Amino acid sequence: MEEEFVLWAQVRSGTPQMKVDNDGVLRPNAWPDGGRVAYIGDVAQAVFSALGPHSPPEFIEEPGFDEQRWTIAARSNELMIIIKSESYWGFGLFAKCYLNRIEIHGLRKNAARLAFDIIASLGRDPWNASFPFGYRRKTSLNVEKHQSIWKDLIQTGKEEMNENIEIIAERLRQLKGQVDKTGKTHLKKVEENLKIARQALHDRNAPAVSRALSRAETGLILANPKTRSDLEEQMNTTEQEEIPFVDLTESE
Repeated sequence: MEEEFVLWAQVRSGTPQMKVDNDGVLRPNAWPDGGRVAYIGDVAQAVFSALGPHSPPEFIEEPGFDEQRWTIAARSNELMIIIKSESYWGFGLFAKCYLNRIEIHGLRKNAARLAFDIIASLGRDPWNASFPFGYRRKTSLNVEKHQSIWKDLIQTGKEEMNENIEIIAERLRQLKGQVDKTGKTHLKKVEENLKIARQALHDRNAPAVSRALSRAETGLILANPKTRSDLEEQMNTTEQEEIPFVDLTESE
C-alpha cells in the first residue's frame, strides 16, 4: 500500500545552477532555449540522482527573485517526489540558510531505497542542521527526531538489501559440492562479490550493492552445469548481434 513520507534535509551547497523553461520544466544550465535561473542545491540533486530514470522535474512553485526558493515535483515508475526549498535562517543570504522538505509518495520499500541512496549520494547526514534553533522552529522537530525519521526509513532499505545478499549467499551454500571444476572457479567469484556487496552495504553504497549482486547472480548461473550452457549461449548470441565498430576517421 502506498504511503506518504516526509523528510527534511539541510542544504550545504546551492549548486548546481539550472534553468526553468517556459513550461516550468527543470532544464540544464546550457539549455539552448534559455530560461530563468534556479539554484537546485546539493540535496535536490542527490534526490534526482537517487530517483533513477524519471521524467523531467516540473516546478509547482517557480523561483522568483530568490532563485533558491521553489517547489518542484518529479515522478519515477515507483515514486512521486515533491521537494520544497526555502530559507529558514539569515534571510537566505547563504546556501546553508536553506532546507529542503522532501515529500515521498509510494511503497515503503521504494521510499526506503530512495532515502538510502540520497545519503549515499550526499556523502553526509542530511538531518544535521547548520542552525539548529532555526531548523527546529521551521520544522517543529528537533534534530534527534529528524535523525530518527531518516534512520528508520534507511534501516528498512538496508534490511531489504541485506536480505537480497543472504538469498544469494544461501544459493551459494546449496550449490557447493554440486559443481565441476569450472563451477568452483565461478563460485569463488560469487564469494568475492558477496564480500563486495556486504562492504558496499556497510558503506551505504546501494548502487555498488546492486552491481555486486548482479555479478554474483551471473556467477551462480555459470557455476551450475545445468544452467551454464544456456547463459553462455545467450551471451554468445548477444556478442554476435552487437553492431561492429567501424573507424570512419581518415588515415593521415
